[in-house]
Amino acid sequence: MDLARKVSLSHLKTGQAKVAIVGLGHVGLPFAALLASRGGSVIGVDKDETLLKKLIKGIRTIYEPGLDRLLKKVVNRNLKVTRELVAAARESSVVVITVGTPVTKKGPDLRQVKSASAEVANGLAKGKTVILSSTVPPGTTENIVKPLLENRSHLVAGRDFGLAYCPERLVEGQALKELKAVPHIVGGIDVQSVTAASTLFKFLGGRVIEVESPKIAEMAKIFDNVYRDVNIALANELALICEKLGLDTIKTIRACNTGPRTRVLTPGCGVGGSCLTKDPYMLAEVSARFSFKPQLLTTARKTNEDMPNHLVALVKSAYRELGKAVRGSKITILGLSFKKGTDDMRETVAKPIVEHLRRLGAKIVTCDPYVSTEDVKRILGKLELIRNPIEAMRGSDCIIVVTDHDQYARLTPQALAECLNSPAAVVDGRHIFDPLEVLKSGLIFRGVGRPIRFYKEVCKFD
Repeated sequence: MDLARKVSLSHLKTGQAKVAIVGLGHVGLPFAALLASRGGSVIGVDKDETLLKKLIKGIRTIYEPGLDRLLKKVVNRNLKVTRELVAAARESSVVVITVGTPVTKKGPDLRQVKSASAEVANGLAKGKTVILSSTVPPGTTENIVKPLLENRSHLVAGRDFGLAYCPERLVEGQALKELKAVPHIVGGIDVQSVTAASTLFKFLGGRVIEVESPKIAEMAKIFDNVYRDVNIALANELALICEKLGLDTIKTIRACNTGPRTRVLTPGCGVGGSCLTKDPYMLAEVSARFSFKPQLLTTARKTNEDMPNHLVALVKSAYRELGKAVRGSKITILGLSFKKGTDDMRETVAKPIVEHLRRLGAKIVTCDPYVSTEDVKRILGKLELIRNPIEAMRGSDCIIVVTDHDQYARLTPQALAECLNSPAAVVDGRHIFDPLEVLKSGLIFRGVGRPIRFYKEVCKFD
């Protein structure tokens, strides 16, 4: 087997070496579009018929800056889409699996990885390369994917076909840029597998980091997300301490971060998305198999999971100052996606906040420029969704900033005061408003780690 000849830069550039991308979600679709835009011949595979129908017409199924333009250039040209995975595997030299791996109470749910691997095996032939990119527990490539491919295809990995793991490392909202800029970690079961996988990612763009095994690459991806989650939890805990001490966390962090050895992150009303919310639990579950119970990462996860409840506590505090009851009051939630500039509502912190406010009897209106009405209904139930923030806020007693979309950051406190009831409150979970300016506009303010007495005592606001 000579994978170098099967998967060469020249073969990728001419389309002679086709690439199948399995799973056209927030990772797979930008990957497939960018690969096709560079001249590669790409087959995108997904089981969602509605998604495929939209893509065939060149309609985006996720929001990602630049993706619309790219899809119009490549769909039905260099990028073909289908639901037939076996046929796509037969036709391709490289198959990249980018399906979801949610975590349940029983541990990581690898059913999609297993199902995709089984179908790929039915289309596998000598000389092909399979790359797993989904976030998985260490050992998945060698202990789960490899046996499935070998048993069903009757071929041997490393002798008849290549097998490697290369984790996605994207930040949503910057996927197309990061696919070219963030180093790609590649771990294969042998040298030829690493060479073939590295060639694909060099063609895509960016630096390639080759590691000694798939397990190291799998663990490196989990480290990425656990590191961020723990550091966000540290920022959130510091914010809670500062609230008790009457200190503004953001001002304190800015001062602290001027040092050469410190980079405290920004606290907020919680962590969402499909990675940071699950990967610490994935690592904890794997560790438990070896009789080790992690303390730090599970405590950090609990801290971040508690932040939406803290935001609701700030809402209650604001209403006490308003002298109004939450029940029957109109509250506008600004932002439903889990992070700015995306339409992704997976594990959004808006969900526990909405559920809590419902129990309190609030009349909830939502605003988000990106999310789909279908996702809002599926995840949050029946809720009014208004795209224009001014329209959404008009006549509200309180606004809650859950996602820091740029559209909200452009709003002035004066504009808020003109469309909200009087009195009204601003509860900022993402630090997009200056507390002092909000107070000067006649509004009540609450923010994560931004105690109001700081501004009354230190800034002498009267």
